[in-house]
Parts: sequence; structure tokens; C-alpha cells
Amino acid sequence: MTGYILKRLISAVPVLLGISVIVFLIMAMIPGDPATAILGSYATPENVEKLNRDLGLDKPLVQRYFIWLGNMLQGDFGRSFSLNRAVLDEVLERFNATLVLAGTSFVICSILGVAAGVVSAARQYGLADKAITFAVLLGISIPSFFLGMMMILIFAVNLRWFPVSGMWPIYGARDLSALVSHLTLPAIALAVVATGVIARLSRSAMLEVLRQDFIRTARAKGVHERSVIWRHGLRAAMVSIIPVLGIQAGFVLSGAVYIEMVFQWPGVGRMLVDAILKRDILLVQGGVVFVAACYVLFNIAVDVAQSLLDPRIKA
Repeated sequence: MTGYILKRLISAVPVLLGISVIVFLIMAMIPGDPATAILGSYATPENVEKLNRDLGLDKPLVQRYFIWLGNMLQGDFGRSFSLNRAVLDEVLERFNATLVLAGTSFVICSILGVAAGVVSAARQYGLADKAITFAVLLGISIPSFFLGMMMILIFAVNLRWFPVSGMWPIYGARDLSALVSHLTLPAIALAVVATGVIARLSRSAMLEVLRQDFIRTARAKGVHERSVIWRHGLRAAMVSIIPVLGIQAGFVLSGAVYIEMVFQWPGVGRMLVDAILKRDILLVQGGVVFVAACYVLFNIAVDVAQSLLDPRIKA
């Protein structure tokens, strides 16, 4: 297993390098002079030249990339000019909030999606299957940001069951109940689409497993139907479901960007949007690479979990 994990970690290196190149080139190709955008239209040429020199923008593109990459490998992601603090410190602080939102959404969509897929497969063509299929198609069809705005309008503005936005109340205690109250709407809005996708693919995986010989053998031996489905069937189907969970984890993490904007959640997504508007190049580059690295590491963890369920995958 150790060799397999090392092999997967080594294979992630070119992926991360490719991401760093793409992010760097995209930021370099944005039209306009970053120093002029930062200082404003009334900046003098001397001030623009000095800021370009301070930011290293007067160097050739390739040299700038390798300087940035070398510093990043040493743990120095640079310094945000708009926030006047280290990029890594800002990203780590914001990532905690994103992790709370994305982690909660991922737990919700994983549990509900897998459960809905199993029930739908076990009751194929029945009333429960049709009801779940209808709900899943409805959930997949609604854009998350639109659903989030409708939830704010209904549950926060009209019914006043939950706060409109933010992670903590402006006044009052910052305890667990306050966090849950603020987290409920954005977490559900972010989880709906992923729940639908997981439910659809879990249903397909379970239907394939339930047609196999060992399931018929278990039923012939008199094993209780609930045990056949949830113990034997679901365990075998998890080999196919786990990669889907890994992909949806990436969707939830990236989807947190616009959900954080809708609900004013103080996470990495909102930070990146603000940084792009302010042309804070190092903060954008550092934030994107950090989130991409987390996504790659999570997918490696998913591959390891899948190989534990099915050792043939390591071969």
C-alpha cells in the first residue's frame, strides 16, 4: 500500500506543475498593466515603474514563473499588496471557512446521494424510485446560485428562519448554534446538484451489483433482504461509487466560489473574486494552486480508499 501511495503522490507532481503553469499564464495574459490597475489612472510613470519593479513584473515571463515557483516550493507564496499580508496566511485563514462549507456540503450530498441511489435501485420502477428520480432530476436542473438566492428569499427574508448571509452574527456569541444557523442554507444550496449526481450514479452501480450471482446466492440462502442490499450490495457498489464521490468533492470545492459570493461566506472563493477584481496577482495564483493541491490530494485519498475495497486496482 505504501508503494501505491508513493506512486500516486509522484504522479500528482506533473499535474500540480501543469496547474501552476496554466494559472500563471492566465494571470499574465489578462489585458492591461497590473501596476496601473493597482495604482489607478492618475499614477505617475515613475510610480508605475517602481511598482512593476517591486512586483517583479519587469522581468521576462519565464523568469518570473520560475522565481514564483521556486519561492512557492519553499513555502513563500508571496505577499498580497491589497491586504498587506502573506498570501499563505490569508489563504489558510480563508480555507478554514471554505472547508467548513464544502465539508458540510460533501457530507450531506454523500449520505443523501448514496442512500437515495440505494433505495431507488432496491425499489426499481416502484413509487419510491420514480419519486427519487423526479427529485434528483429537479435538483440537477436547478443552478446552485439561483437556488441559493431563492432560499435566501424564502427562508431568510420571508420566513426569517435563518440568517441572510455571513458565517457569524455581527453581534452575539460565535458558538456552534450560530455557525449551524448560518451554515444551513449555503451548505444545502451547494449540496443539491452533487446529491443528484451521486444518487443517479449510485443507482446505476447498485442495479449492476444486485444482478450479480453472489446477491442471488445470498437471497437463496435466506439472508434478510435489508442485509443483502445494505451490507453485501452496497459494499460491492462502493468500488464504483467512491470515484464519483471524489469527483463531486471537486465540484463542491469549486462550487463554493459562487455560493460564497451569494451568501457572503468569508472563504477562499470570495477571496479569489475580490483578488481578481483588485488585480492581486500573487493572491489569485497562490489561492488557486493551494485549492488545486487540496483537490489532488483528496483524489489520491479516494484512490487509496478504492484500492482498499478492491485490491485489483493497485495492479
